[in-house]
Amino acid sequence: MTPGRWWPWRREPRGGRRQSVGDTSVGGDLVQTDGPVAAHVTADAVSVGGDHRRDQRSEVVVHGPVTVSGGYVAGRDIHLVQSPPPAPAPIPRLLPRDAPDFVNRVGELAEAARLVDGRGPAPVLVLTGSAGVGKTTLAVRLCHTLAPGRPDGALFADLGGFGGRHRRTSEVLGEFLGALGLPPQRIPAGLEDRRNRFRTLTADTRLVVLIDNAAEEAQVRDLVPAGPSTVVVVTSRRRLAGLSGARLLEVRGLGEEASRSLLRRVAHQAGDAPDEALSKVAAHCAGLPLALVIAGARMNVLTHAAGERMAQMLGDERRRLNVLSAGDLAVRASFRTSYRHLPDAAQRAFRLLSRVGGGAFAAWHLAQLTGGDHERAESTLALLHELNLVRTAADPDGCDHIRYEFHDLIRDFANELHAEHEPPDTGEGRLITAYRQVTDAVRPVLSPTRTGGAQEVTVELDTGTLSIRDHLAWCSAEHVNVLAMVRRASGAGRWPDAVALGGALMPFFQTRCMWSAAEECYALAKAAAERTGDTAATAELLLAVAGVRRSQARWSDALEALEECLALYEGMPPGREVAYALGGIGVALRNEGSWEAAWRCFTDCRRMLDPGQDPWGTAFAVRGLGTVRQGQERWDEALAFLTEAAGLFRSAGDAGREAMARVRIGAVQRGRGRPRDALETLAGVVPVFAERGNDSWVAITAVHQAACWSDLGDQARAHGRLDLADPVFAELGDARWEAVSRLHRSTAHRREGRLAEAAACLDAAAEGFAALGDRPGSAGVLHERGLLLREGGDEAAADAVLRDARQAFQALGSRRAERIAALLR
Repeated sequence: MTPGRWWPWRREPRGGRRQSVGDTSVGGDLVQTDGPVAAHVTADAVSVGGDHRRDQRSEVVVHGPVTVSGGYVAGRDIHLVQSPPPAPAPIPRLLPRDAPDFVNRVGELAEAARLVDGRGPAPVLVLTGSAGVGKTTLAVRLCHTLAPGRPDGALFADLGGFGGRHRRTSEVLGEFLGALGLPPQRIPAGLEDRRNRFRTLTADTRLVVLIDNAAEEAQVRDLVPAGPSTVVVVTSRRRLAGLSGARLLEVRGLGEEASRSLLRRVAHQAGDAPDEALSKVAAHCAGLPLALVIAGARMNVLTHAAGERMAQMLGDERRRLNVLSAGDLAVRASFRTSYRHLPDAAQRAFRLLSRVGGGAFAAWHLAQLTGGDHERAESTLALLHELNLVRTAADPDGCDHIRYEFHDLIRDFANELHAEHEPPDTGEGRLITAYRQVTDAVRPVLSPTRTGGAQEVTVELDTGTLSIRDHLAWCSAEHVNVLAMVRRASGAGRWPDAVALGGALMPFFQTRCMWSAAEECYALAKAAAERTGDTAATAELLLAVAGVRRSQARWSDALEALEECLALYEGMPPGREVAYALGGIGVALRNEGSWEAAWRCFTDCRRMLDPGQDPWGTAFAVRGLGTVRQGQERWDEALAFLTEAAGLFRSAGDAGREAMARVRIGAVQRGRGRPRDALETLAGVVPVFAERGNDSWVAITAVHQAACWSDLGDQARAHGRLDLADPVFAELGDARWEAVSRLHRSTAHRREGRLAEAAACLDAAAEGFAALGDRPGSAGVLHERGLLLREGGDEAAADAVLRDARQAFQALGSRRAERIAALLR
């Protein structure tokens, strides 16, 4: 056997590239044999053999590097044909383009990443939410984030479950199989075969699969790959609770800052729009991305003041959904596709729930509106919740039931549907009647004159029993609806209902500093009472609103209401109502600094009341006497009265006002030079106010604590307590206590030697007291200003101011005038 020669032949045959020995890596020898030629061609460990005879060309198709280790030689060529290598299986990249105007969603993305990044098999993640809330945009961003960790690619399908063409599972599976590299002729025809083939192909893959707009669980189940390493993200307006192994993430609207950011990205005209205008637009859109995008697009055609003009256009809730339509985008149409998935009874329930009035609702509301029972109402609300037409409300109402609420724009849509399909008063009368029953039951335990007892309230409605375990929680959750019922009752001419509903929550509004709600309820109820000629109800309302105005430091307004109240009682024998009116006048006079006149009012009030019959009213009068003596710095008398008042409030079962009396006791202890005793007293009342949600008195107590710490030389703690209180007063609009806080802050700064800061706080306090006509506060400012001037070394100016302060306190009848006189000497 002798080595042969290899003669290249370069003609290009059809179907492949012919390569000669000179073009190919050849190893081994070609040898002559008596038998057939065995040409072993190695390409990635694949061997190819052939039967080659003398004078016959041999063509062997190979792929990759070629090594020939045997052949037949007789002066002829062995020709090798190298064809293109087979194409690898394609990697699908079907995700839609990531949205360029995507904003924020940091929290949702982090939560989604946490849900899909658990140990074990990758989960099915369901993003659910109302129409237009941005589920698909969030899902696309999430899948693009996950894609780098899924080397086998990404699949996507829009199932058209809401508002589109409802796609068959078989059709989607065929598209998935094609995307995974299966030729059309090899894709099975039947659903079961396609499903099995899909599971086989994905058994060992690491994919990310986005299934958009699913209407029900059955649409999704067969599209979930078999492999444990594939992440599946599903978007749906339903919660798809029946999807095995799914993890749910509810997508809600954007916050104010993110909403403004989205508007600026979409609306070129919003570039120089003020944040205030864009915040109004965002509020009208309720953070719904679809609405924000439409509003931004419409702002682009406004030539000037785009933000302000769009906010004005959206301000009319009757036209809002008309404005939120641009091109093929419309908020109303998006909601309507969900609404059409409801059965007829649920559609009607959805329309009637718009009559609740703006707050949250539960099964008893729907039962009253429809005249049905609670059980059926609960099932209907669960269906509306499943379709994200309502959402669960966060705040509890003191009852053992689930509460729901509308997204603001969905409520507008429900109002439209009600106007289209229902008579104006459908169900509304039954709901007003039910609220009258509930507030009549709640009112006695809210009244400051109640004599204790359980806080639980049970109301027998014609559709079932409503049990309220915590009446304060109920008022917190339901006051918006109560106010709406007052408006509706007034509009329907149901005057007795308007009077009763309007006055029911006045004590609650005063305690929680809800001034605007209190004033509106008062105005509507008083007008209704005057319509019916109910003098007693009008007088009672005047007493209630006077208390609200006193809490706002509107003393002249409070006096006006009380004088009107006394005029209604003119000619009547002295009694409880007259006593309460006199006590209210005493409070207003005391706060103005007319202490002797206030003393006479509280004395008359106490004389008219029997402690055995009315411990609360007596406590109110005695506390008033104590606060007058406190203002006059007659500490021993003040302490005796306030201690008596605290005991009377306790016997009346009013823990809140007992705590208020103890705050006054703490202030007296500090005035007597015992700040540590005062701190101990004050610490005991904070939990009482916190439990009742009385932020105002929590902050007032913090100011008294700050004064104690300042007296003890711990100015850092003093500033800390004032830092806690100031935002509360600002939020509540409590100008008087803002001024009191600034006065104490000035004292703390002065004691630290920060005289400029002290002067600035003092100027602000002086302005506040002057605006309120608060004579004691203004006198306190003069005293502190004199001390500040002395600290700065200006003795002459200090003495002049201190003399003015002494005269002011003398006019008030306060013993502080004597202390200032000693200081001057």
